[in-house]
Amino acid sequence: MNKRVLYYAIVVPLGGFLFGFDTAVISGAEQAIQIVWNLNALEHGFTVSIALIGTVLGALFGGVPCDKYGRKKTLIGIGVLYFISAFGS
Repeated sequence: MNKRVLYYAIVVPLGGFLFGFDTAVISGAEQAIQIVWNLNALEHGFTVSIALIGTVLGALFGGVPCDKYGRKKTLIGIGVLYFISAFGS
């Protein structure tokens, strides 16, 4: 078997797993978030759905930097931003 195919077969599902894990964490904490931050129904819905909104926006506009800089550089940039946001959290 080609090593790249095996690599992609392992790495690609991890992205879906990570997104699913984030969604599960948000779903498990959403009642506590509403209570701690004293959110009304609209704010609560927006807070819970923001990950999905970000996914849609990323799908719509992610091609622009990929066309300009290439997919690899764009993904590295996203990784750096993800690291910074995780460190800041």
